[in-house]
Amino acid sequence: MINKLLQFGPGKMLFRSTIAGNTGVLTVGIGIQIALQAVYFIAVTRTMGAHYYGAFISVSALATIVAAFSGWGADQLLIRIVATDRAAFAPALGNALIYYFITAPAFAAAASLAFRFLLNPEISGLTIALVVCTEVILARANYFAVNCFQAFERGRDMAVLGVLLYLFRAIAAVIWSATTVHATPLSWAWFYMASTLLAGGASMALIFLRLGRPVWHFSIKDWKDGGFFALQMGSFVGFRDIDKPLVVALSGLGQAGLYAAAFRIADVAAVPVRALIFSTYVRFFQRGAHGTRGSFAFARSLVPVGVALGGVAGIGVAVASTFATLVIGHNYDSIGPSLLLLAPLPVLYALYYLAADAIISGGHVGYRSFIQLLLPAVDVGLCLLLVPRYGAAGAAMAATCTHLVLVVVLWLSLLYFAREPARRVVFQSTATILPPVSE
Repeated sequence: MINKLLQFGPGKMLFRSTIAGNTGVLTVGIGIQIALQAVYFIAVTRTMGAHYYGAFISVSALATIVAAFSGWGADQLLIRIVATDRAAFAPALGNALIYYFITAPAFAAAASLAFRFLLNPEISGLTIALVVCTEVILARANYFAVNCFQAFERGRDMAVLGVLLYLFRAIAAVIWSATTVHATPLSWAWFYMASTLLAGGASMALIFLRLGRPVWHFSIKDWKDGGFFALQMGSFVGFRDIDKPLVVALSGLGQAGLYAAAFRIADVAAVPVRALIFSTYVRFFQRGAHGTRGSFAFARSLVPVGVALGGVAGIGVAVASTFATLVIGHNYDSIGPSLLLLAPLPVLYALYYLAADAIISGGHVGYRSFIQLLLPAVDVGLCLLLVPRYGAAGAAMAATCTHLVLVVVLWLSLLYFAREPARRVVFQSTATILPPVSE
């Protein structure tokens, strides 16, 4: 069905072969991920309850923000390099792995110490350390592998790796739910870490088996661009997830658990949009090689498909508001209003990602990072205004409004950049200073 949709409208010529195939494969793969996430999500939320789930997700949300800086954007640098020169993969991989080995342990250690002072005293230091290591080191290994295959537009391998992570987590959640005596965040954190370790290790092994081994080389000249990529990802994850620990502070662990569950449902519903974005990301760099005008035209042609996929997902979120408690338990009886307020998120995701990818591939990575750095302030300000009075529903309203502001700002910026004269965007990378790599 997805492939048929992609063959109509303004983007018809763009979606033949690779993009349509990858979008279809990724949609199926992410559909499997949805089923596995549902098993994982239901098992964990029903067993923990809203209070403990709020505690766990407040740690996980902050750790995910830090994890965006793990690797210092090296996986995005790798995609940028391989998009125009596939022979440069081996040295790009070696450079990216060095970035990862340097930054991931350092960020994990720093975050484990800092979160002890930032989070609710009910959450133990060991729980914090386990969850931080899981997100910053182990889960990033899986995402790193996905991006390596994305550089070659190998949608099937990307889908397999995504399924692998949630398969292990779903199995761990079912075992934990059936065997745990004390359903605390700490008891789940051990299972969470073990399952992610297995998935991360298997993911890294698949890189070497299917794409090749790295050529070890460290390029300090890419450090700045890598930092911009890490910053734009961290700022986006930050404004998306910073509200969860904030809800804990403003309205308690119960309301935080309620909002986190609603946000997870809306976020999962948007997976067809993510499949489209994953499938077109490399093409954005190819279209933006001569400036923002080319990437803007490409983004504009994808808008109808993105809005259609997001619209269907949003309807699903709205419908879910009527029966969600039957699935995740009566601890979440008040989740309906939050889901309704979050229903526009999938469409906003589509519009956001298209504009953001066009801006990045047009040579404005720093600008996108700057804009996203401002957005957490908007989200925090709205939460301070709405959450004390409306709890989880107030956080949902703040999230939707913040995403709407981001979409408007990015598209206005893209229109402005698209008016600049056509120019060749030169991406500085290790590929420009290393000799060709043999097949």
